[in-house]
Amino acid sequence: MNRGYAGFYKGFYLRSSYEYAYAVYLDQFNIPWSFEDQNFEVHGKVYKPDFFFYDKQGSLEKIVEIKSRNKKEIELAREKLDYIKAQYQIKTELISYEELMKIYETMPMTLNSVIKHWITSDNTTIHKAVSGRLNAHYGLRHSEDSKKKIGEHTKKLWDGDSLSKKKMIDGLRKSGLSQKGKIKTEREIRYCALCFDEFTVMVTSTQKYCGQQCSGQLAIRIATDSYVKSRNSIHRNIKEYIIQWTSENKELVLSTPFNKINSTITPLTNEIFSRYGVKDMRVISKAVFGEDKGRKELLRFMKKLCSENVC
Repeated sequence: MNRGYAGFYKGFYLRSSYEYAYAVYLDQFNIPWSFEDQNFEVHGKVYKPDFFFYDKQGSLEKIVEIKSRNKKEIELAREKLDYIKAQYQIKTELISYEELMKIYETMPMTLNSVIKHWITSDNTTIHKAVSGRLNAHYGLRHSEDSKKKIGEHTKKLWDGDSLSKKKMIDGLRKSGLSQKGKIKTEREIRYCALCFDEFTVMVTSTQKYCGQQCSGQLAIRIATDSYVKSRNSIHRNIKEYIIQWTSENKELVLSTPFNKINSTITPLTNEIFSRYGVKDMRVISKAVFGEDKGRKELLRFMKKLCSENVC
């Protein structure tokens, strides 16, 4: 059984198969009911119970909340209902899956059959975000009376000192506003340091670029320049070390044949890796010649250094 199925029943947008099953039970015994008629503020949060029952004079008499078998949800819902009962003197009841099973013992149909009918109905959907006529707000517009009530409620929140007001103020602060409709910090026009396009920011901002694209391009440029500078420095140090090492190992270099380069080059490359973190022979060759010329050319270069008395 799936609580994810929601849809319309008798003009009300029910959010679960259990809510539908309870509504069917009420209709079976001709019990008048309404759904999600009003909100209650419970511990600083807005809470909208499921079913509302009124007496003959139209006064709210009882509220019923429908929950699944989730123990945590049941516990939280019971706390909210107890709060409403104490604060507003309204009868409350919580009905979970177990209570629904007991209720349906008096029904001419089973709970499973009712839920299955709801799930397979064309008026229901498993999706939480639905569009078209299955959306609870489809085709609805605020009436002038509703707009007036919303305005009065908002004004009441602003005039009071409730948790809701604090949350509204926090939201305005995050958006850069201190009061509704008023700018907290002055803005100024600046010009992008890269493309010179105009953009607007707070005067306290350190922003220098019009957007992520320009700042990203500059970051790439800076990173590239830094890499090239670092690479050139490493190449220069490698070449200087090769000259130094050749000087210290002149006899070994001169006596090394071109068909046995590895025994001579390996100690040198190991030391270069230890000092500069470079292991690739192509990079070492490029540090000396500006391009990759291989081991033989490197040995020839080293022999030439010794022959020219550079060593």
